[in-house]
Amino acid sequence: MSLLSRRFLVTTVFTVLVSSFATCSMGHAAENGVAPVADHAWTDAIAKGDRAATEKLSDPEFTWTDRTGQTKTKAELLANLGALDSNPDTEISVANVGKVVLVRGIHRIASQNVSVRFNRVWVERSQGWRLLVYQETIKAEKTPEKRSGFGSPSDGSPVACENPCKSVPYKPEGAAEQEVVAMWQAVERTVLTNDVEAWIPNFTDDFVFVTPDGGPPLNKADRVAMIKELKHTNTTLIPAEVVSMKVWVLGDAAVMRSEHQPRHGKTLHITRVLTKQSGHWQIAFGQQTAIE
Repeated sequence: MSLLSRRFLVTTVFTVLVSSFATCSMGHAAENGVAPVADHAWTDAIAKGDRAATEKLSDPEFTWTDRTGQTKTKAELLANLGALDSNPDTEISVANVGKVVLVRGIHRIASQNVSVRFNRVWVERSQGWRLLVYQETIKAEKTPEKRSGFGSPSDGSPVACENPCKSVPYKPEGAAEQEVVAMWQAVERTVLTNDVEAWIPNFTDDFVFVTPDGGPPLNKADRVAMIKELKHTNTTLIPAEVVSMKVWVLGDAAVMRSEHQPRHGKTLHITRVLTKQSGHWQIAFGQQTAIE
């Protein structure tokens, strides 16, 4: 079963979990692997300006990337919790795969009069569930006519694609990380060649992609149709070069955080969640934010 198919809706399970939180300690919730309860506790701590609770639930490697692509560390967040002020989360969904849980949805930042799509990626550590990644991407008022986040057209010029197709400026730690990076590089090569049949097995059936253009998230069928159209029109998209990358592997789940510089346009901050199915890594979720 893929990561996103193991989904339980907040309107049902999440409500029950939040109610149970009132009768159990934060530590107890984490020990039992109740990541949605930890997520509720974290957002509640932000709303109350509770630095101690926020620090406890945030991973040492935590980062927050806002809608403009600016990324803050845990220390920077703790110094200014008010930067995360927003209206309550809506359209929340939770996807669970072992030691990684993805919470995503929409909320409005009233002070900036904008709405954003967010993801919060929780990882299970020995101390309990900790928030590793929090990312926001602008939500457009209407669907853009031309979607972005897929690479730059070659316009007939030669395509070498050394980075990322053959190498990246990141040294994986251990065999599992190497597998994840190698699988992702193979995906980039299929994008370069519009090889849709080779592309398909590398994504879960319920793959979701949040694009930097602010339009509605795309699914696997959307991306397959796009790649087929590119092949039909003999259009080559050059994958964006990797500027930085970090991978965490937790059992049969992985998180990839990276920044990419396309041939044209703004640098992109990207979060991916992957799951290992029958010995093969697949991408279950991706979200991109353009760095202003």
